[in-house]
Amino acid sequence: MNLRPVIICFIALVNIGSLTAQEFSNKGKDFWLGYGFHVRMVNSPGQNNPSNNLNAQDLILYLTSDQNANVTVEIPGLGYSRQYTVVANQVTISDPIPKSGSQDARILGPGKFNSGIHIYSDRPVVAYAHIYNQSISGASLLFPTNTLGKDYYSINYTQRS
Repeated sequence: MNLRPVIICFIALVNIGSLTAQEFSNKGKDFWLGYGFHVRMVNSPGQNNPSNNLNAQDLILYLTSDQNANVTVEIPGLGYSRQYTVVANQVTISDPIPKSGSQDARILGPGKFNSGIHIYSDRPVVAYAHIYNQSISGASLLFPTNTLGKDYYSINYTQRS
């Protein structure tokens, strides 16, 4: 009798109990994002020049869930915090993220900033970020921290127009 197939099946069955699946969902309780550069931003914080529409962009968050949830949006490094109640199967729109003064969350250049935006919830939610101004817009689906893991890479390019 050939025992080789039996041994292989036994090893496979023993090892199957130790396998774990990775979480690749966009639904979660903890998210981080940055207020990335938008073409309408100014080069120095706190300046607002309506004549040429600088700093006229806004960043807002869209939050939704299949169950009622209490969500906090905070910028710990800047002392900003807002609470939202997300009603099941509806979209909750955040206040615009601060873009001037002591709570300015914009990333205005290269380097490290203490303005990370933290979203956390008591129930799993789905979060989107939308930065816009007139006809220029960009949106991102946010992934929870447990989906992204612990290593992050920012892949960028310089755009000149």
